[in-house]
Amino acid sequence: MKTYRYMIGMLLCVWLLAACDNSNAFDEYAKFDTTAQTAWGQSIVDGSNGYVAHVKSDRTYNLADGVDVLEMAFLADDGLAMQLFLFKIALSDKITLRTTLADDKDAVGTGQTIMKQLEAMRKNGRKVLGGTNADFFNTTTFIPYGVCWRDGVCVKSSFSREDCNVFVISTDNEAFCLTTEEYAQFKADGKIREAVCGRSTLLLKNGEQLDQSGNTMPVAKMEPRTAIGVSQDGKEVYLMVVDGRNFYYSNGADLLDLMNLMSACGASDALNLDGGGSSTFIARDGAEGELKLLNWPTDQGGVMRKVATGLAIVEQ
Repeated sequence: MKTYRYMIGMLLCVWLLAACDNSNAFDEYAKFDTTAQTAWGQSIVDGSNGYVAHVKSDRTYNLADGVDVLEMAFLADDGLAMQLFLFKIALSDKITLRTTLADDKDAVGTGQTIMKQLEAMRKNGRKVLGGTNADFFNTTTFIPYGVCWRDGVCVKSSFSREDCNVFVISTDNEAFCLTTEEYAQFKADGKIREAVCGRSTLLLKNGEQLDQSGNTMPVAKMEPRTAIGVSQDGKEVYLMVVDGRNFYYSNGADLLDLMNLMSACGASDALNLDGGGSSTFIARDGAEGELKLLNWPTDQGGVMRKVATGLAIVEQ
């Protein structure tokens, strides 16, 4: 009987050793294809510090002179699926960004989806090409945490939190990502036309990725994200949404990922806008088409959330 058990045990060991043969294992990430289909997509890969490990698909298209869109699906360096949506906006006498609010009114305190905010701007004669959500907000009162300006009017003048920073479009149609101290100087100089806020520590300043150890938000938590960056001369804006909370589709980014992506865009300064279920990316469908939701908001599996503020890309 003991001999019989011994023989069975030996056969099991041989079977287990054969089963552990790893000849069918996946190749290492270094062997994955990091070749993008578009030059813009390739620049994101090359500039991401290895964050983009494998490109599944990417496409680019133009909404107007100076406004381009990149849609990109990839595996990150940890093997997780990601979906990225990006506007590249060249500010000019024809193109700018404007703050959006509910029903296109100069008042905070009403929640409305970004789609409805953009559509309200269109009804009032603005040529809206697309947009995203903007500031964090009180989910009960729909009051944004930071200051809010639109068309040179200060709609909300105070900060509801201390960990805010500010995206500004100046009266000269240049873009800036500012600390609260820098914002105060801009305000004193009368240089603000549009302004929305983000949290917490700036992601980039003068091209340098900033230390996030003192950030009041969980730095390493992967979430859907909206972020904004500006070029060194303030003439180009990069407005990005990364989807999340959906394992096989897109898992979200942490703040370190956002820094890598904003650096890859070519941003000199960048900040983190409201994310999670608020992250919304909308673009015009065709030359004169309707506005179309491109990303996957997480509320109720794709339902756009009512938010306090947004940013619209507008033809002047």
